[in-house]
Amino acid sequence: MGAVGIVGAGACAGGGGTDGGAAPVSTSVAAPASTSPASSAPAEVTATVTSTVTASPENTASSPERSAPPPAPSTSSTLSAEATVVAYFDAINSRDYREAWELGGKNLGGEYGAFVDGLAGTERDTVRILGVEGSTVRVELEALQTDGSVKVFEGAYAVRSGVITDADVREVTEPEDGTAPPGEETGDVYYENCDAARDAGAAPLRPGDPGYGDHLDRDSDRTACEPYVPLP
Repeated sequence: MGAVGIVGAGACAGGGGTDGGAAPVSTSVAAPASTSPASSAPAEVTATVTSTVTASPENTASSPERSAPPPAPSTSSTLSAEATVVAYFDAINSRDYREAWELGGKNLGGEYGAFVDGLAGTERDTVRILGVEGSTVRVELEALQTDGSVKVFEGAYAVRSGVITDADVREVTEPEDGTAPPGEETGDVYYENCDAARDAGAAPLRPGDPGYGDHLDRDSDRTACEPYVPLP
């Protein structure tokens, strides 16, 4: 009766692994030490229960090696034509001539040394974008020189894939007195007097404005046909 009880306990211990793929449970029962009927002590029963449990496949399978994460998408993109021209002059103003060279200086003629030497007399460039047509950027440029003078340039830069590939920029020159003959550098506009300029809605006029002329600037203050303010 004692042996039957031990076998039942071993079966219960192994039965818990029925669903988990447990190995069969082996049970050994030792025979009584003495079978003498004269012995008054109950027979000693020794049971050895050996249970082998095999873990379920999902628990024992080695975790797959983590694959390297995909590279982060690039956040940099090719600069627009306008942004490229602005970045080019920003690099020049910060004296980062190597960056300016890579942004297009290398395509504007000459070697790197000559490119840098050509900027030696420039203190600062101020660029104003006049318009963008496809990959062509029209600009007006004021170049402050190291001697304090200012040179004015106008022209266009051709840009491809974030790099200036060509340029057609020329210095704008004005007569020393700030005037221009009729039909030249004035858009073919000429006003005989300030009344005509006012009637056209163009007054006041300043050097470089269409129609500006010395004959309209009587006080030579470089502003023609300004409103007359009587003295108190």
